[in-house]
Amino acid sequence: MVNKEDLRLEIPSYAYISLARRGMEKISLDQCFLRNCDNQNAELLEPFKKEEYEDDKIHTKEIYIKCKKCNGIFILKLDTIKKVAKSTKDKDAEPLSMGLVYALDENKNNLGHIGYF
Repeated sequence: MVNKEDLRLEIPSYAYISLARRGMEKISLDQCFLRNCDNQNAELLEPFKKEEYEDDKIHTKEIYIKCKKCNGIFILKLDTIKKVAKSTKDKDAEPLSMGLVYALDENKNNLGHIGYF
């Protein structure tokens, strides 16, 4: 049995969208990303399943979410690229990582890149 509150805690609150040379904009991940749904109420989103896999370069989490407004299911795909950059000053420092978040439909068709976390 999956604890829904534990799954909710694994989802970042926000992603950041690049605005080219104008910086970044913060977007809430507490919304439905399915087409034709405008739900932005976190209480109507129910995470119910998680799949995780990784290799030496990327750690991926897929969190399945049911929207109670449109009755659809979507997946937040959270990719963490493990070694984006290394410190030039501190040789013992951990390499920097970067997170990417995508929305997928329930058949794992990519609905688009949402942003960075």
